Amino acid sequence: MKCNDNIPIDFWRECLSYDAENGVLYWKARPLEHFMTSQSCATWNKRFAGKPAGSPNNQQYIHIGMRNKLYKAHRIIWALYYGEYPHSLIDHVNGNRQDNRIENLRVVSSSENCQNQKLRITSTSGCVGVAKCNSGFRSYIQVNGRRVHLGVYQSVEEAFAVRKEAESRYGYHENHGRK
Repeated sequence: MKCNDNIPIDFWRECLSYDAENGVLYWKARPLEHFMTSQSCATWNKRFAGKPAGSPNNQQYIHIGMRNKLYKAHRIIWALYYGEYPHSLIDHVNGNRQDNRIENLRVVSSSENCQNQKLRITSTSGCVGVAKCNSGFRSYIQVNGRRVHLGVYQSVEEAFAVRKEAESRYGYHENHGRK
């Protein structure tokens, strides 16, 4: 199922309530007009009403199924809270993709979203933008889609310090590179 923003926000308001303190969506008892039969309405409400909506996908984002499509919970939450769907990507500031508290969500461009990534498990240096090379540790950063070489240093700590200074200079989020 594909992710979409094509369901009217008022429809979501009929279906879901948002616990802002915990960042969780709960199913409301849905009205009869959402169903083909009164039996399917009663069955659905008995099974789901009052329970948390959605489940994590393989990337750990909470998704909610509706009308044979998947919808990202954080986009629904943004729409319910602000009254409109976000115009771009939603970033989870603390990196926890299941933490959908409104203060943990922000609208960002694709490049801004890349500036708040956690350290990849494949990192050999233990630092984002620092790679071991024959002559030491190479430090680099992405700026406007282009890789900028920051130099080669004898120690990983020195290369990391240069990288962190560049992150600050180019407006990377303070959480970028967290473990």
